[in-house]
Amino acid sequence: MEFDITWPLPEPGSAELAAILPANEHRRIYTLLYQRRDDPPTKVEIFDYLAQLTGEIHSQRDRRLRDLYPFFRIDKTQERRPRYILVSRKPPVEDKPLDRKTKAQVLKPQRCAMCGQTPLEDGVKLVVDHKIPREWGGTNDIENLQPLCADCNGGKKDHFRTYDRYVEQIRQAATYNEPQRRIGELLLAFGTQEWVRSDVIEVVASAKEYQEDWQRRMRDLRFIGWDYRYKRKKEDGRVRTYYQLTQSAPWPDNIIAAIKAEESKRSAASSSNKR
Repeated sequence: MEFDITWPLPEPGSAELAAILPANEHRRIYTLLYQRRDDPPTKVEIFDYLAQLTGEIHSQRDRRLRDLYPFFRIDKTQERRPRYILVSRKPPVEDKPLDRKTKAQVLKPQRCAMCGQTPLEDGVKLVVDHKIPREWGGTNDIENLQPLCADCNGGKKDHFRTYDRYVEQIRQAATYNEPQRRIGELLLAFGTQEWVRSDVIEVVASAKEYQEDWQRRMRDLRFIGWDYRYKRKKEDGRVRTYYQLTQSAPWPDNIIAAIKAEESKRSAASSSNKR
């Protein structure tokens, strides 16, 4: 098994690891993943290992595992019971302020990308916004920046803050180029045992560009070997839809082309059967 050595993994028990993961439980999970890189454990094996060490069973251990995601690349195998592979340390998130040249370039249109108001005509103040928030893995690249008026920027931040509890899963999915992959990676991050709220899927599907029909992009996954189920649940006077991954598959080199090819193939087969 090959591992990424660009960002080498800290040794268990090292001061470097303690600086990254101050909590004992996080370091215990890391140590098991590190020691079993050639024989990656399942989630059940991870939790059994922790129970043997501490003699306790905690309901929050699933979250403790996800807490490692912002700092380490942890891949999951494509199995019904995925195995967790510790691959590398993730590069630290850039914390450099935007330079004046980049700010000027982003604000050059002089129009809010959401509401369309301008400083000259409407008296609004424009600010530079990250389309994909930094907390979700967004960068300072010009493609991830847009001008927003102060009101729209504040409203967007308030809205995105409602997804803070899912930030670990969103970080694993939001930066991919194709909406189908963003959706698939989000479902993978939650695994086959958890249900994902439809609005969480929608916000990740639209992370790079707005997806008016994100449900269709989700259905596209079934053309390339993925599947899921859904349920509806009444909450707070409204009906919410939840989705759960039931089957995943390796990503094709060209996702869009693979979807179109399979869609055409099925359409031709359906037409042939009607003759």
